[in-house]
Amino acid sequence: MKVKEFLTIPEEDVIIEILDDDQIITELVNTFKSNRDGIENLDDIDDSTEVPTVSVNVALKSLENICAFLFQQEDANEHIKSIDKIGKFIKKKKNYMMQQTTLDQYFNN
Repeated sequence: MKVKEFLTIPEEDVIIEILDDDQIITELVNTFKSNRDGIENLDDIDDSTEVPTVSVNVALKSLENICAFLFQQEDANEHIKSIDKIGKFIKKKKNYMMQQTTLDQYFNN
């Protein structure tokens, strides 16, 4: 066996496989059949993803971690200023959330 034959893998020579229309349709049908898993109506599938709610305290802690990372970098002065602005915004939100509401505000919302 020659060295070139030993180092060349024949499967890697194929760059792209061009499928005809029937093969594409067959693969799509098989994909949807395998994804159904016994569900009779596609409207019953819950494809929504819920984003978990992040509390203000978790956001501030994460911002502190990012700030510590940026302080370790040499050319991050501009980004640190941006982090300060974001920190002020989060602190304003925290203060607003801690304010006591009046009965009128509570019932009008």
